[in-house]
Amino acid sequence: MATTQNPGRQTRPPGLVRPTGLVRPGMAAASLPTVEMDARTVADFLNGACSGYGEPSDILAEDRTWLDKVRAEVAAELGKDSSAVTCIECVSELGRIAMTNPAIRTAADLVAAVDALPDDELTRLLLEELVESGEFGDVTKLALAGDDAAWAELQRQLLQHKGHMTLPATPAELPATVRQVVRAWLPKYQQIEERVGHMLARDVASRSMDEAQKDPYAFVEEVTNGIRVTPERGLRTIHLIGTYFGRPYNSVARLGETLVIVYPIADSSVGPSNRMEPPATTVRLYRALGDETRLRILRLLADRDRYLTELANELELSKPTISHHLAQLRSAGLVTVVEEGNLTFYSLRRDRIAEAGPELGAFLAR
Repeated sequence: MATTQNPGRQTRPPGLVRPTGLVRPGMAAASLPTVEMDARTVADFLNGACSGYGEPSDILAEDRTWLDKVRAEVAAELGKDSSAVTCIECVSELGRIAMTNPAIRTAADLVAAVDALPDDELTRLLLEELVESGEFGDVTKLALAGDDAAWAELQRQLLQHKGHMTLPATPAELPATVRQVVRAWLPKYQQIEERVGHMLARDVASRSMDEAQKDPYAFVEEVTNGIRVTPERGLRTIHLIGTYFGRPYNSVARLGETLVIVYPIADSSVGPSNRMEPPATTVRLYRALGDETRLRILRLLADRDRYLTELANELELSKPTISHHLAQLRSAGLVTVVEEGNLTFYSLRRDRIAEAGPELGAFLAR
């Protein structure tokens, strides 16, 4: 899913200003959704293939070494000038196949399902999130309808947005190139899939499903370390899929009556580490605070909750840049991402701010 770092999806409607300190709406307004947890290894198969998903410092040192090695091997097999290298990031969209098919348990299951899809269906699935987006939807629909100029424009817009090419020269090349990527990545991932599966299973086993039934919204916020879902009619299920290689980020997608969140598994689920190695949570906290822009974002959020566009305008930075900084702050537990229907806004986690130290509190109180 392309929303790995969960950027804001819409700008603030005119006149809508949120007060400081969000209060969760009454749950009687909508029936409580069911929470499901998923320990399948498919998400990590896709996240591991894409170097842009996850932070290397959030996985074990031996796995960082392994990832660098096998990614280099796959790139060499595909060829550095191959369109398949350009399309590696597209494979994240294949997670939609697994979300709608619980029988797909392993990476091999997913590759078989991808091979079985007709080219036109696979192309539409790979571009489905772009079709649904407000920013790229219109041009993507034209490109899918066979407009070559629209495809070229979509390539240009994505290059500007992401900073690198993510689509092949023509739509016709997309299915074959994505299949080439997953087939090359499959035997590499299978070397580690069983161990990753144990991590994911440990994380699911550590969660209290009784708490999920009592207050699904609080449970989701705790598991994701900062994604707050507000009650809404039509939301029947929240499906939580753990990821190791995608840590510390969340990815959010709405599929009909189901909200799918790929969440980072807890440090304790990864397994024992060297006692001299600092905990990942500590590294994330001080990494997040060691940047002036991120401190300014926290100062703005100390006044009130804000939308992505508001923060970008206040700081005179691009939305992708602000989104990256917000992802760092959320992964450190300093910011909550609030999903309210089609709107996404950001709220300060004041309890975590207090834990971070008096100097930070004094700055935010100015």
